[in-house]
Amino acid sequence: MIHGNSITLICVIDDYRNNGYGSRMLKESEEYIKAKLPSADTIILGRGKHYLLQGVPVEGCKAVSYFEKRGYSAKWTSVNMSLSLNHFHPDTIAIPPKPETVEFRLAVLSDMNGLLEAVSDAEPSWRGVFDSCIDPVMLSVQKGKIIGFQILSPNGGRFSPQNGKVGCIGCVGVIHEAREKGVGRQMVVEGINLLKKEGCISIELRYVELVDWYKKVGFHITGSQWMGEKSIVC
Repeated sequence: MIHGNSITLICVIDDYRNNGYGSRMLKESEEYIKAKLPSADTIILGRGKHYLLQGVPVEGCKAVSYFEKRGYSAKWTSVNMSLSLNHFHPDTIAIPPKPETVEFRLAVLSDMNGLLEAVSDAEPSWRGVFDSCIDPVMLSVQKGKIIGFQILSPNGGRFSPQNGKVGCIGCVGVIHEAREKGVGRQMVVEGINLLKKEGCISIELRYVELVDWYKKVGFHITGSQWMGEKSIVC
């Protein structure tokens, strides 16, 4: 399965493995991408605009070494995390309090300019996400200035068992001057409380790099993906 310059899925059933079929499909997929997107400089595994897997699953398979032998490498490994809300109590979480001058609220249309300014400071590559976001966005506001943000998706769970309503928190950011002051994690806790009120039984995180940071809020790791890519520049 191919979407743009992403190979989103490549599979061979058990009885036909170790016969070169996968390698042939991979090579044909690479040539297809090169022909369709001559301006592309890399081929990525998973992720992209539409994906089934964020990258190459790390647990329980030998796929990482398979792709490494064929010229792929990864600068980082993405982690998925989850938090059950059945027994979640924010008062039991040992994290710093937020500054008294900071308030949390949901964004409204008139916040867009200030929100995009904050996104540009915290993580410029996310601007496009917030330009087209249809999910609620929670803001951290201090003296009228937006200093933090997060996307709250009440039905955003993709990789968690669907035994009930699974929410998702994404694109959590705090502007540089307001970091390490207790704003970020307290904002996440506020978002968790809102999703719990929306009827979510658990919350999913994807593409996590700050694993230890989220562990302090109560999240645990559910899976890891090797974010492989290969240069195709001639």
